[in-house]
Amino acid sequence: MISQALLAQIAEAIGSLRYGVIHITVQDSCVVQIEKVEKIRLKKQNADLTTGGFHGESSRADRTDGGHEPASGR
Repeated sequence: MISQALLAQIAEAIGSLRYGVIHITVQDSCVVQIEKVEKIRLKKQNADLTTGGFHGESSRADRTDGGHEPASGR
């Protein structure tokens, strides 16, 4: 059975997170670790995260190399 104290810790971790992930590690049916990974979202005006560049510039990954076709599956 999960204790009320453990549920309170999990609820507090979730409640304090705006964007991110909560990982709960279990060993031998017992919670041994609660990990909170928080992400910070940047404003779109500073960096365009969809292209990887600034102010509408495309990143190298967005550019084609001109002429190479994808390998066909076998």
